Amino acid sequence: MSCPKCRSRKSVKSGHHLGKQRYKCKECRCQFTREEPRGKGKEVKALAINLYVNGLSFRAIAKIVNVSPKTVYDWVKAFGELTYKKVKPEGDIIIELDEVWHFVKSKKTNCGYGRHTVVLQGNSLTGNVEIVALKH
Repeated sequence: MSCPKCRSRKSVKSGHHLGKQRYKCKECRCQFTREEPRGKGKEVKALAINLYVNGLSFRAIAKIVNVSPKTVYDWVKAFGELTYKKVKPEGDIIIELDEVWHFVKSKKTNCGYGRHTVVLQGNSLTGNVEIVALKH
């Protein structure tokens, strides 16, 4: 057992903290607990991602691997960010996200810009959608 501060191997037991054995370094007098790896292993994360790709919900996966749904979401998000490749659109397509109409200082004239758009459903497993507006 080595001290995390000075890396000395000279340490003695020094009580308990939160149910874990505490140690004290004889060199720098630093108190510490044994460092254990945290989190789930790669196999559990791979299983969770595989279950998500096959259509299970975050909540169902969380019950299977005994973690919170937010943790499963974070694993899937991190995996997606590592493996996602941005696709360049082909042709003459304009993509707009919404229509904006508003009034400036309660004047009766509107200003802004709006265009009708068409939403095409992409791959439902990854939640991709395409919003397409053709050029006039």
